Amino acid sequence: MTGNRFAAAMGAAFVGAALTFGTYGVLDAGGPAGREEATVQTRGQHVDRSIGHLYDLVLRTASGERFEVSSPDATLDLEPGSPVRLEISEVGRSVQAVEARGHRVGVGNSPVAVGIFVALIAVMTLVFTLVCVTEADRPALAALSAAAGFLLGALPGVLLF
Repeated sequence: MTGNRFAAAMGAAFVGAALTFGTYGVLDAGGPAGREEATVQTRGQHVDRSIGHLYDLVLRTASGERFEVSSPDATLDLEPGSPVRLEISEVGRSVQAVEARGHRVGVGNSPVAVGIFVALIAVMTLVFTLVCVTEADRPALAALSAAAGFLLGALPGVLLF
């Protein structure tokens, strides 16, 4: 059936895209980072039902980049104008950590959590793809369609790097 080959190709394309963008997410969350000086512009606090008390900061670097961070760590209870050091991802330009008063506070996504989440999505979709391939009337052709779909799904992410 043509539908099984198409489903295999689309499933594999989704797997390729998920793994590529997942790699990007892991590198953004825990990959190489540069350090930059910044100043606290504004601060805020709120209570999240699942996490508890959160401290929110808006930070501005010397080059004018603006970043927003949030953490339950009281170290981020800083006055506007306070100097801080930021660890900024070289991949996605997001803040991985804030250093204030001699303490380092991680504020970005967990690279392990991002990796596990993406791997689970990719594995579930890969199982769907393999089921489509095995149920196809021509499994070899369905496998080739899936391989082509995987490459097509990974292509946009590869082009971004």
